[in-house]
Amino acid sequence: MVVVGLGGVGVNAVQGAAHAGALTIIGVDPVAMKREFAESVGATHTVAGSGEAVALARQLSRGTGADGVVVTVGKMSAEVYAGAAACLGKAGTLVLTALADRPGEGDVSLGGQLATVFEHRIQGSLFGSCNPFRDIPALLRLHEEGRLELDRLITRRYSLDEVNQGYRDQAAGVTIRGLLDHSR
Repeated sequence: MVVVGLGGVGVNAVQGAAHAGALTIIGVDPVAMKREFAESVGATHTVAGSGEAVALARQLSRGTGADGVVVTVGKMSAEVYAGAAACLGKAGTLVLTALADRPGEGDVSLGGQLATVFEHRIQGSLFGSCNPFRDIPALLRLHEEGRLELDRLITRRYSLDEVNQGYRDQAAGVTIRGLLDHSR
């Protein structure tokens, strides 16, 4: 499994892959603190960029590539898509959660020949494709049992008058998750 982007959504994708039984989970993010955090919640390997991820996915799979790649970056781009797709092995699934600021901005081109020959699947996912009636109680149970890390994801708390700083920190990639605390 490869997870591209190790913010709040990405580290939870890492945890999900570990819970699902993935033996190898490669986390990809240019921010060292995020890579380190991902390793603490289940990533077996981390790298700074997709070029390294492609090489590592091929090496660890004996040349075949990853079974699945989840893209959780803040902004989708053709470059991000190409790097993620290059990690994918035969019959692999590419899950896209990344958006863009405006419709059309994050559009990417699908290489039809490669998708056909390698039988790639592309899946969009919003909110983890969650069924809230089933999944939220299950996630709460995992958290209560200490098997799902949520508390450490909050790397900084902000008061209401610090909300702009929270957005700046998020854009700069210095937090995993910021929390707006109304009691402060």
